Amino acid sequence: MTTNHLRGAKINRFRIARDKGGKYLSKFLHTDGSFGDPDKGTVEYYKVPAALMACGETEAANRLLNWIRKYGITEDGDFGPRHPEEKNTYYYSYYNTWIIIASQRMRQFDISRRGMDFILNFKDPETGGFYSSLTERKPSTLQDIWVVSGCGIAAISTGMIDIAKGVGYWLNNILSIQPDYPKKLYTVYSRSHGLYTPTNSKDPFRYVLDTELAKDQSFFHPGIAGGFLALLYQATGENKWLELSKEYMLLAEIANPHLWSLLRAGKIGWCASVLYTLTGEKIYKDMAVKVGDSLISSQSEEGYWKTDESDNPSNDITAEMVVWLDEIYQSIGSS
Repeated sequence: MTTNHLRGAKINRFRIARDKGGKYLSKFLHTDGSFGDPDKGTVEYYKVPAALMACGETEAANRLLNWIRKYGITEDGDFGPRHPEEKNTYYYSYYNTWIIIASQRMRQFDISRRGMDFILNFKDPETGGFYSSLTERKPSTLQDIWVVSGCGIAAISTGMIDIAKGVGYWLNNILSIQPDYPKKLYTVYSRSHGLYTPTNSKDPFRYVLDTELAKDQSFFHPGIAGGFLALLYQATGENKWLELSKEYMLLAEIANPHLWSLLRAGKIGWCASVLYTLTGEKIYKDMAVKVGDSLISSQSEEGYWKTDESDNPSNDITAEMVVWLDEIYQSIGSS
């Protein structure tokens, strides 16, 4: 390889890693448009249309979305197939939001419209948030930052700005009642209880993000909240949402270095990319580059990523990392 080629490979490292991940995923797209192992259901494919689109593989993304149109969407707008145990997960709607966003960007409006009809069933009309339960709609029903934010992104993507503003006000309220921010971010709320701040929770991963701890944590929370708020600023022109986005990213500014090595930092890289585009502030460029280079370092030679819990390739994780590398590449380019 010539010196010029080596220089080009370094300059375009985010695009190269993105496309390598996309090429790996493309191997699992079947001729009928279905993806991967059908026994895994929605969890196998829900991020893949967005990843294929990010790599410019729009024909492949369209084939998968057309398969969803024919076989993967129910009369009420839910996506499937779903395993029975998935109905008990608190992030059920999160899967749906990825398909809605990709469908809207691909102008598959029938899919995104029907998908939003289903998502709106999760909306809490009193707080502007979204319930983290498929069926429960009580004052005590939990609402999680990353689930609510994901629904907000889907709302912005489909032009439901009033719904998105409700999410913005919900996130503002959540931040205003934090007892130890930005050192800690408590991430779960209900109308009857308020913010959950457990000191001895059986599931600390869900309930709290502690910047001082060097372990696997939900580092995606400030990223998806801040990223949504930056999009809300773009959609409304209201500066308060941009300032709130920056406030959510204060946690990232002081986070333990270990958290930056996690794949869960991908959403931080996305948010930082959007903020850098909007503000030109170097701190956000540096964050985006740090995340992008970390993602590249953990990518396999074949193009996939795997979770920390398994040595097996993960199509789910690979698709998401492809999307975040594309967001970083869009903002940072060849810098």
